[in-house]
Amino acid sequence: MSSNSPVERNGSPANAVGAFFAFLLFIGGLVLFTVAFNVGDAGPYVFSAGILAVALSFAIPTTILPALEDREG
Repeated sequence: MSSNSPVERNGSPANAVGAFFAFLLFIGGLVLFTVAFNVGDAGPYVFSAGILAVALSFAIPTTILPALEDREG
């Protein structure tokens, strides 16, 4: 893999924490999608929150964390 790969396995605790929280966001987004059909009038808002959570779960490890790492060094 190239050195710019967001999925590098260099043993950094920051990468592990970022991947863990991205996984939690993804699971949370799926839960929000499921709940959105049972909350009545708030359904569209809960569904939109699910979309945002899933989008962030992919954005954090692929764009946000590498940009922060590049800024530090």
